[in-house]
Amino acid sequence: MRPGSLKDPEIAELFNKHDPEKIFEDLREIGHGSFGAVYYAKCNLTPEIVAIKKMSYMGKQSMEKWQDILKEIRFLRQLNHPNTIEYKGCYLHENTAWLVMEYCVGSASDIIEVHKRPLKE
Repeated sequence: MRPGSLKDPEIAELFNKHDPEKIFEDLREIGHGSFGAVYYAKCNLTPEIVAIKKMSYMGKQSMEKWQDILKEIRFLRQLNHPNTIEYKGCYLHENTAWLVMEYCVGSASDIIEVHKRPLKE
């Protein structure tokens, strides 16, 4: 099966069917890396501010990228703890997966700076 195909019902149920460009607005890049980029965004359906991780699954190793996206979605869906970022859902748009998560102000380095010592395991 090709990357991005939703013919398998088990894979299709991992993704929201709506167009994310109609649901989220005011996207501003707040980080990036080898996986893609993370954006701050406003949800049009709720008053929420969210973080959206956009990951393309095209180009070199597209099947490997697609498998990594599926693995991450499955992992995020299992998380349910007050001390973890809440996973909101995932959308597909123009060969890119949009992983939508709770927006969290600050970072691990901000916490270290405030406490003036390394984090414990």
